[in-house]
Amino acid sequence: MRLHPTAKAESLWVVVNKKRRLNPVAYGPVLHSKINLAPPAASAFWALKAELQRRGLGTLCLNSGYRSYGSQKSIHSARVAALGKVAGENLAARPGHSEHQTGLAADVSITSLECRIGNFGSTDAYKWIAANGHKYGFIVRYPWKLTDVTGYVWEPWHLRFVGKELATEMKNRKIKTLEQFFSLPSAPSY
Repeated sequence: MRLHPTAKAESLWVVVNKKRRLNPVAYGPVLHSKINLAPPAASAFWALKAELQRRGLGTLCLNSGYRSYGSQKSIHSARVAALGKVAGENLAARPGHSEHQTGLAADVSITSLECRIGNFGSTDAYKWIAANGHKYGFIVRYPWKLTDVTGYVWEPWHLRFVGKELATEMKNRKIKTLEQFFSLPSAPSY
């Protein structure tokens, strides 16, 4: 039986959400030797960073890249303990259900914000990435007002590397989520 690319943990097109966990659940990607991302996402991140600097939009920084199953377990537990289960799980995935575990997700900010993600959505850097990130293979994975599809509140800082081909196709067709693009069920909850 052949698995669709959205089901393969090592695929650039893997869809990980509250209904679809990684297989194997403790999957760990090969990472770039100099940055905490899978090699294709790392190369794209550096190209995006260089273009933002060239345009005078700030210096992009990686707030969070790859997270292991164990690391995600700690983050999830802390969010749920602090905010309660529902609110905590709208911000932090359960271990095995996190895109960060693929090495293809990058929480980004800019150095003028001291690399904090909280206000990134109001920056010119974010606006430019939202309009042009597809040229580098990135999508904003958790868009505004699509929590009912993705299961997560708007996270303008959470970029997902899917490759230029898919990112451009999504942009051209005005499709904002992987769930919608691949006609997968929405994943508002576990």
